Amino acid sequence: MKIALLGGTGDIAEGLVLRWSKVGHKIFIGSRSDEKAKGIASEYRDTLSKLGLNSSIEGMINAEAALAAEVVIISLPFEHATSTIRQIQSSFTNQIVISPVVPMVKKGKVFVYSPPSQGSAALEIKEALPNTVKLVSAYHNLPAKELRKIDHVLEYDVVICGDDEEAKAVVKRLTEEMPNLRALDAGSLEASMMIEAITPLLINLNMRYKPQEFSVKFV
Repeated sequence: MKIALLGGTGDIAEGLVLRWSKVGHKIFIGSRSDEKAKGIASEYRDTLSKLGLNSSIEGMINAEAALAAEVVIISLPFEHATSTIRQIQSSFTNQIVISPVVPMVKKGKVFVYSPPSQGSAALEIKEALPNTVKLVSAYHNLPAKELRKIDHVLEYDVVICGDDEEAKAVVKRLTEEMPNLRALDAGSLEASMMIEAITPLLINLNMRYKPQEFSVKFV
């Protein structure tokens, strides 16, 4: 499958790129800077090559990455996500778009959830995308450090939300290609606010109990 990561030079993007490349997906790294995207793509290829793994990872500007892909991950900070999508809106046709975006702010020593007027980052992003795009929210709570360890088995749950059942099935399949992640369908996109809101709590716990990396597992 052809997968683009807008903001593919960031922390969570690295783990997703390496793990999906490992199982044979074609990856496009998107960035505002073509030079930066190509440089990071080369680093990812080198990382996999040292492990004896072939990969297909290309770097390009965000607009080209989105246009080339079947699945697009918005791996951008909340404050840049919607504006970036609007700038490259013509690059979106009928792709599946995945949002792990979380709106939060730091108050004192802790992070708190700070949703936009729509109620969640996912709902704000939906307004910026063409109606032909199928939006799914997922991957909010995966710890980036653990995700980057591509031989490490991840005993976590990934909660997904969306209004298109076929799109959620694709995201479920992509998720469960990464051992031992389990994808759980929480229903419509409106439920995203509940999943996004867990992220600041996990970050606060991770800062307090270093080097522990907390995530989510439902039992």
